[in-house]
Amino acid sequence: MCVTTGLCAVSSHAERQYHFVYDPKNWTEAQSYCREKYTDLATVDNMEDVTTLNNMIDTSTYREVWIGLYRDTYSWRWSLSDTSFYKHGETEFRRWRAGEPSNINNAAHCTAMDEDGLWNGHWCSDSLKVVCSYVRGSDVTFILINKSMTWTEAQSHCRVNYTDLTSVRNMTENQKVQELIPAGERVWIGLFRDSWKWSDGSSSSFRPCVLWEPDNKRGTEHCVVHMFVFSGQWYDKPCAVRRAFICYGTREF
Repeated sequence: MCVTTGLCAVSSHAERQYHFVYDPKNWTEAQSYCREKYTDLATVDNMEDVTTLNNMIDTSTYREVWIGLYRDTYSWRWSLSDTSFYKHGETEFRRWRAGEPSNINNAAHCTAMDEDGLWNGHWCSDSLKVVCSYVRGSDVTFILINKSMTWTEAQSHCRVNYTDLTSVRNMTENQKVQELIPAGERVWIGLFRDSWKWSDGSSSSFRPCVLWEPDNKRGTEHCVVHMFVFSGQWYDKPCAVRRAFICYGTREF
């Protein structure tokens, strides 16, 4: 049963029901409203869900609406996600160079260590040498890969041949990795920025963005709209602008 002041539609997830809210709000206000009245701002998992949203309203009236995707500008995590490997607080060890992570041009989403042991945010598409880790329980061995590759290639190589790109849990391990770095070089380690998140904590990686988005113009576009005028593709927008929005709630059977 669908009872709402706006329009509603059923997601491809049988338990999820979308609700269109006409009253324009900024992203934070929309999130609060959805959490109070329903479950949260809309999570969208696939093209079937996109089509469901596109069919909800007259697209000549509404060009774009808030959904639940947003950029967490402080979200850094390790490639190795096995929580048994870390003691309390060890996932938070950082040794950034002064002024880092700078996130130059909104693109420095991966981490490299210099020969002095300090860390820098770096473009993931650059080619650097790599330090992998071989993990057994809480014990770890660090291995220098004397071949340059992108961060994604490095992650794949380490996972296939060892355990993962190296995590650095404390100063002792930072020193061990530093000792492997060739003079004048920097190496990939496993810390990366996982910047896009769903308001409800969903792990969905579905992103139907247009080619040039998200572009984070002026460094202020940290929230996402569903663009009806572009067949449901997504754009990043400043979170303070006021838009209609889509919530989701538990479907009543």
